[in-house]
Amino acid sequence: MKVRHEFPRELHLQTDHLVILPRRSRRASVGAGRVRAMLGTGAVLAAIWAGLHWNDPGSWVIGLPTVIAGAAATSLLPAAPPPAISLFGALRLAWFAFAGVLRGARDVSLFSLAPGRLRSGCLTVRTRLPEGRPRRLFALLITLLPGTLTARLEDDRLTVHALDCGPATRADLDALETRIAGLFRLSLDGDVS
Repeated sequence: MKVRHEFPRELHLQTDHLVILPRRSRRASVGAGRVRAMLGTGAVLAAIWAGLHWNDPGSWVIGLPTVIAGAAATSLLPAAPPPAISLFGALRLAWFAFAGVLRGARDVSLFSLAPGRLRSGCLTVRTRLPEGRPRRLFALLITLLPGTLTARLEDDRLTVHALDCGPATRADLDALETRIAGLFRLSLDGDVS
């Protein structure tokens, strides 16, 4: 006769007896995460609204329902654990983005003065970042580089429209990819460092 014993996953053996811990509901932790996301989004939206309309208290007639609707919309997004982010990596990425915006403004104005220097076109870039947040952030932040715009993201390939398809643009894309890997504490092979 075969007897099968099924035990809960959360068993802890103590020296004198067996203690069975109650199983935490996955639903409860996902629900708490959604509530935190909604509250965080609502706070950010309210701060943006207050910053844009600081001198018009009557604008909250429209602003409050907008903030509530925006916060509620986060409940439609799939639940995901928060990413492990490096503070040093975030500072490096912020400086890179700030410098990129300034350099982009300068380069685009110089291109407008001398349009013959333009070598515009589309580049196909393969990223080594893993799927998910890192890859989406990379596609989004490409637009901060001088004269670039992400036209398409498919799997690990991005189509980037650039005003200058030269080696400088490719070097900027590589540098941005490295900064994003540092932000998420990743090596460019996809392993956690």
